[in-house]
Amino acid sequence: MVNFKRNGLMTILLLSVLLFMGQQPANAGTKKTPQVPKTEKATFMLMPELPANNIGGRRIGYFNLKVKKHQPRTVRIKVYNPTNQSLNIMGEVADATTNDNATVDYLGSHAINPRLLPAPASQWVTVPKQTPLAPGATKWLTIKVQVPHNFEGVKATAINLSASQTNQKTAVKNTYRYAIGLILTGQKLPTNHYQKLTSPKIKTRLTANHQAAISVLVQNPDPMYLKWTKIKVALQNKKWSFVHYGRQFNNAKIAPNSQFYLDTLLGGKRLVPGVYQLTMTIKSDHYQQTLHQYVAISKSQAKYINQYNAAYLLRRNWIIGISVFTLILVVSIVVYRFHVIKQRKKEHHAKDGQ
Repeated sequence: MVNFKRNGLMTILLLSVLLFMGQQPANAGTKKTPQVPKTEKATFMLMPELPANNIGGRRIGYFNLKVKKHQPRTVRIKVYNPTNQSLNIMGEVADATTNDNATVDYLGSHAINPRLLPAPASQWVTVPKQTPLAPGATKWLTIKVQVPHNFEGVKATAINLSASQTNQKTAVKNTYRYAIGLILTGQKLPTNHYQKLTSPKIKTRLTANHQAAISVLVQNPDPMYLKWTKIKVALQNKKWSFVHYGRQFNNAKIAPNSQFYLDTLLGGKRLVPGVYQLTMTIKSDHYQQTLHQYVAISKSQAKYINQYNAAYLLRRNWIIGISVFTLILVVSIVVYRFHVIKQRKKEHHAKDGQ
């Protein structure tokens, strides 16, 4: 298991959750002991009971269920309290999303985009919200899956189980949390139904580490994981060939029907305003793709523009210069004609006076 601790909050992720994105599978039939400091004790332990018809077998360490409309499925997770304190195990279901820079999140850290995922699978899964567990006790938690309609591709969720324990010596309250993958597999998604990755937005920002970046919003509209994905982002200034920014992401992992930002870090370089062409190449286990966009970058923002706007911005100085020159020429001609007409009138009046 993987162990993280920060400011008194300890989160333990079941290793199998990370493994089902293509790493070496764990043995689901073997109990795992959390790797915590000797002065700490794990609040509770668990083991999923994988069904015989689990897609990928029982050794992958997470649930992957073939589901159909109005055919309920039930799975179980065994929980054990090794401590001398009574515990309340809290349960919830989270839809898988994608973190910025392409890693998958199973803890519900990000809100889903309802336009990308109008029917989240978390609404179809029921898990006990609270389960009391006496010291040394073992219980089975029953998870029920009820699919209201058939669907293509996969729905990705995780069962999140958590409990808190107060260290009597330090009075520090640690929260332990496990995430067990629950994938619902529907009908096979035909290749001609692939919508592929899109990028509706780009912006400049400071990342969580306070690094300046040009951030590209990427959306995966398809109900499928993109694993072992290589993404290359390149921004080339259309006026100055030596001005360019880029970054490559290797082994990116993208959850179904999710969105995230890819950060192209400036690395201390000055952001040069101008018109750029964005080229984003994607090579995944499902398809290869190249996206092209024109980008207008100022000192404070970046936005997509169409090719006509790009052509205008590139030639804007010439256009403005010609327009100003034409305006001055027209005004000069008008003033000259007015002066000539006025002079002729004076000469005409002078002749009439003689």
